[in-house]
Amino acid sequence: MVQDGLTKCSAPAESLWALDWQHTCYRLRPDLRGKEQWPLSPYPDGDYYIYLADDLRFGTFGHPWEHTLCVFGAELLDEIEEKVGELLQRVVRRDGQPVR
Repeated sequence: MVQDGLTKCSAPAESLWALDWQHTCYRLRPDLRGKEQWPLSPYPDGDYYIYLADDLRFGTFGHPWEHTLCVFGAELLDEIEEKVGELLQRVVRRDGQPVR
């Protein structure tokens, strides 16, 4: 679901960065991946995971201790907010401010 949103928000031939704190990082082209497995899950499994557009206009940041997924960039938020909200069920912060 998040990977689908990242793919839809990426222009043809555009690269994304997949960053894994203190591990191998990747540069990938979503338009060439199809249903092939992505190198990292957007949701963290013990490490920080970041997906980032080359021009920084959208991306995700998975926090391993908070068990949260930060989605940024209006285009990506519009694309996946409803589906991610259903899956995670709780918004912790919006625009950097705690949600009560």
